[in-house]
Amino acid sequence: MFNSLNGTGSYGLESKDTDVGNKASIALGCVFAFSSLFAGALFNVLGHRLLLILGGLTYVIYVGSFLAYHFIQSIAFVVIASCLLGLGAGWLWCAQGAVMMGYPAEGDKGKYFSIFWAIFNTGSVIGNLIPLGLQWNDPEAGGASTGSYIGYMVVMVMGALISVFLLPPEKVSRKDGTPVSHIKYSSPILELKSVARLFLDWRMLCLIPMFFTSNWIYTYQFTMNTTNFSQRSRNMNSMFYWFAQIIASLAFGAFLDRAKWSRTTRARYGLILMAICLAATWVGGIIWQTTFGPKSYIFDNDGKTPIKNPKDYHMIDLVDNTGEYLGPFFLYFFYGAIDAMYQGYSYWLMGALTNDTSQAARFAGFYKFVQNLGGVLAPVVNESVIGIAPSKGANAMNATTRGMGEIILCVALVFAGVIGAIPVAFRAVQDHTIDEGAEISEKLEAEFHDVKA
Repeated sequence: MFNSLNGTGSYGLESKDTDVGNKASIALGCVFAFSSLFAGALFNVLGHRLLLILGGLTYVIYVGSFLAYHFIQSIAFVVIASCLLGLGAGWLWCAQGAVMMGYPAEGDKGKYFSIFWAIFNTGSVIGNLIPLGLQWNDPEAGGASTGSYIGYMVVMVMGALISVFLLPPEKVSRKDGTPVSHIKYSSPILELKSVARLFLDWRMLCLIPMFFTSNWIYTYQFTMNTTNFSQRSRNMNSMFYWFAQIIASLAFGAFLDRAKWSRTTRARYGLILMAICLAATWVGGIIWQTTFGPKSYIFDNDGKTPIKNPKDYHMIDLVDNTGEYLGPFFLYFFYGAIDAMYQGYSYWLMGALTNDTSQAARFAGFYKFVQNLGGVLAPVVNESVIGIAPSKGANAMNATTRGMGEIILCVALVFAGVIGAIPVAFRAVQDHTIDEGAEISEKLEAEFHDVKA
């Protein structure tokens, strides 16, 4: 549901309010990063059900703040709700990552990701059907309707509360009979020490560029959707963006679990296939970018200060401008597909490095920590001189550069992530994982008791 709202651009607000969405993203990302770093420790102390329920309910408050903005225009409420969501999202995504990476057998890591990602994005597709149906006959609509926001909130409440039916890890076994969790931690201090060790793990350090970029591209892509399409076209684009993720995750997950190849071979072939798909799609994006944005300078009231006026963008409509719409529609579709591959490969690599749910929780927390650092900086670039967001004053020169700087930076960061993953894929991934989690835990526990003594 969150993705469907986010994917329409500006969280369903009018295109003139992209600054509100960016402020929300910055606040959300800052707290999300902090929360994620320690969420692994909370997972191993409190368990996943409590984190999923509490984390899920913060999404409801967040969506409610955007509904309220339509009536009271309170940025303060949006920012406070964003901070609360950042806290809860860190818990939710850590618990999700631990289950997705720690529960499956070694040959099913891609399958578990693809199942989760397909279900996750099915919610996004359904979420976009809500405003698409409500606003289909209103091509002039500038933002999501009240009914759309209420629909999101109802589904989010149901999703959070249904988590109460999940079994605790100690009652879950893999299909070969092995338990998914066998390490018990005696102290939160030990958990914090285990989290700190991740910053000394060369594998995690190599993957930082990939983690950092994995959500960066959303700001660029969603702004592209907001400022170039009518509301119903934005909803259609967003729906198929997430539908592409379903298809890509299922296909790529099956590729990464291909039984005829060893896991080391799959790691290498998967990285190569992903790099090829990334290159092809982003080349198309750069070509499209040359037609992006307002067609000329727009001047402020003083007649001297150039600004970008959202109304100067040519809003493409899927019905009224069908021929013009098809090209960027398919580009946006493939943007969704490569995002699923990029994030799927990140999760698959981490899952290939551990079979232990507790360590997987720490990996997931570290991943979301770094990912959200990128998410914090991306909106800043989006509104800068090189960005594509509607802006004014000192940042207005992007009225003529059409945001080419931002897309070039996106591409550079994406392929920095690919390069960083090479040593992990070619050196760290083995055909069978030998977990260090138990050994590390025992060592830390011994050190802890020595200090107490």
